[in-house]
Amino acid sequence: MAYAFALLAVLLVGAGYLLGLRRGLSREEALRSSLEERDEKLTIVEHELLRHTAVDPATGLHTQEYFQEFLEREWRRASRERQSVAILMMEVDHLHALSERQGKPHADACLKGVATALKPLIHRPGDVMARYGGRGKFGVVLGATDAKGALTMAEKLRMTVESLKMPNPASPSAPFLTLTLGVAAATPDREAAWQDIELIAAAERALSQARESGRNTVVLDTGPAPITSPA
Repeated sequence: MAYAFALLAVLLVGAGYLLGLRRGLSREEALRSSLEERDEKLTIVEHELLRHTAVDPATGLHTQEYFQEFLEREWRRASRERQSVAILMMEVDHLHALSERQGKPHADACLKGVATALKPLIHRPGDVMARYGGRGKFGVVLGATDAKGALTMAEKLRMTVESLKMPNPASPSAPFLTLTLGVAAATPDREAAWQDIELIAAAERALSQARESGRNTVVLDTGPAPITSPA
């Protein structure tokens, strides 16, 4: 009988230990989950703060630095999900000539008017529009968008600026402000390193071709691109 009581006592102690261990593990798992959730929320807050602070005061658009960071994140996401990413590089035609003829404040006001008109068209979570490069240049990232979709959006942006009918007496190609765009799209390989991407260069190349063809037009880059498989 004494042996039975001793065995029962051992079993009760063991059960208590296991219950305590299980509770300890549950607390540890809960703590780990809570920390992971906190880190995720902090990351979201950091991105939101960056999004709201990285703004160009002249146009209300994002800065080139934010554009680069956004594109890198979008490219990595597209690589995981095997989706296409598109870039639009665009330029307000003959803005410098307008500035020389009617003054920088007037040209700046026109640039802001163009940005204000285009910004509502770039509204999806995976898209962003920013100042990029020269004074009259913008860049657009279009997430989950192939070449056909990017061309459709580029033409919509071009037509929007044309419909504004902002006078530009300094332009040799049109009596009002127009927009020239270069388009490039690609689906990233999973193994592709970010530093090897040349999607921006491809869009810049297409913009140069559009500029040479007479402006107020859209050109898709179709040249050889070492940026993984074409979209």
